[in-house]
Amino acid sequence: MIKRFLLLVLIFCIPFLLSAETVLLYTISEADVVDIDQYDDFIESAVMNEFFDAGHIVFNASVVGEVPDIGLDHFKEPASMQMAKAGGAAFLLEVNLVYSDIKGRNFPGYAKFRLVEVSSGNVVKEGAVNIDTKWIDDGDLEEGLAAMGTSMAGYALTFL
Repeated sequence: MIKRFLLLVLIFCIPFLLSAETVLLYTISEADVVDIDQYDDFIESAVMNEFFDAGHIVFNASVVGEVPDIGLDHFKEPASMQMAKAGGAAFLLEVNLVYSDIKGRNFPGYAKFRLVEVSSGNVVKEGAVNIDTKWIDDGDLEEGLAAMGTSMAGYALTFL
């Protein structure tokens, strides 16, 4: 009797397990900013929380400094795609933080993102999210960056 019950539970749970996707969150920051790690962390945490809440497996990596051109250059895959394949990810979410001088300080003014299917290399979703300057005016940058990450994840999750 107990074996039948466990078997039924397993059979009904398998579809839920199969719907989870593995995603690499790859953050690129082109600016040389003192607080860059902290800014990245707020956005990454928000994105990862949204993906976890949606039932997906997500891991992250980041690059700071000069960024190579996106795409196949001399038949070589970008580092983000190589890392996604090596980690067994089904999707790659690339986030490119673009810094702007806002009121005399460098803040991530907006973030460009693209969701790439790793097996085919096709971009399935892309866009950009701006930071609302009210967060900067109110001095609550952490909330503003988290809101950016949440918005970005929401757009990407509409595909998954």
